[in-house]
Amino acid sequence: MVKISIIAVLWMLVTACFAGSPVSPPAVTSPDACGDKAPVVTRGVLELPGETDPVILARRVLEIPDFSGHSLIDEIERVLGIIRSTWPEMAEVNARPRWEPGTLILRLEPFLFEAVSVSLPEEGISAPFCTGRPEFDALNAAVGLRGVEILPFEYTRVIVIRFDSGEHVYSAGASYERIEGVIYAEPNLVLGDDSDIEVLWSEGKWYAVFRRAWGDCPAGCIFSELYFFVEHEGEVKRIDPERAAEIEEFAKILAERRWMQRPERQ
Repeated sequence: MVKISIIAVLWMLVTACFAGSPVSPPAVTSPDACGDKAPVVTRGVLELPGETDPVILARRVLEIPDFSGHSLIDEIERVLGIIRSTWPEMAEVNARPRWEPGTLILRLEPFLFEAVSVSLPEEGISAPFCTGRPEFDALNAAVGLRGVEILPFEYTRVIVIRFDSGEHVYSAGASYERIEGVIYAEPNLVLGDDSDIEVLWSEGKWYAVFRRAWGDCPAGCIFSELYFFVEHEGEVKRIDPERAAEIEEFAKILAERRWMQRPERQ
């Protein structure tokens, strides 16, 4: 079963209550117009591979001028590798994605929802997917669409699409929302809490905070411990929490993530 954000579900229901049913635009080209460009899509739940820690973290710091693309991923992987080889216990702490990679929740106008429904293969079957709606079909091919799931929310006309996880979900969502017939396209946010990592690049140094969290994390972890590291030219230093509190870069990370030490009482 797909894990849908509670906020997304509530928004589906609210918008369903107030949305009208616009008249369908005139029929366009036949689905055969996609030819060999139609992506092969599986109908139903499709599990995508998870992202690595460097990829998750790189998505949060894409605007660093010193790095771009894969060079940023490689740089973060290098820094994490040094930390974990020196302090092996840090290998148990992983970066936590904020949304399910390569996944969007789409609410559609009746005419596009119908076109999607009749163009999909049977449940669990993979086949070329083409709705005959040129802009929608072209974007599906561009993002590497791999799976479409029609959600059982009556009157909401909601689908979940899964595509190449290399695509940034917010950029892909903005592109889908420009398509006629797409009411909204939202990422599938990851709920709850868990251990995590955050990194910050500042004046030639990497600042990394590893957060180990436990205790009823689905509802918000009760306990947590923070570990602070600074990397410069291949050398990593572990910083005491009291000293880290006085360093501006660490203070910025903690303020943005709202992290604090919550040790268990002995």
